[in-house]
Amino acid sequence: MLTNNITLTDGQFETLKRDIVCANLPFLSVEDYARITNDTTGNVRQQVHQGRLPIRKKLKAREKTFINMLAIRAEAQLVV
Repeated sequence: MLTNNITLTDGQFETLKRDIVCANLPFLSVEDYARITNDTTGNVRQQVHQGRLPIRKKLKAREKTFINMLAIRAEAQLVV
């Protein structure tokens, strides 16, 4: 039984929510990634174009772009 309560600020709750979502999904759409990181879709697309964000490989040029969260986690583990 949990006897201690934890109180989070709104900012802490949003950060925790973002981390839980990112930890459990292998891919995120550009729109979802932008919303979670509090960025614009334009900035996210620019980061993809510059090679700063990894994406899931596309079979066709017009396929929807998905951010590869597995690659981001793997890179982060190398830093630790």
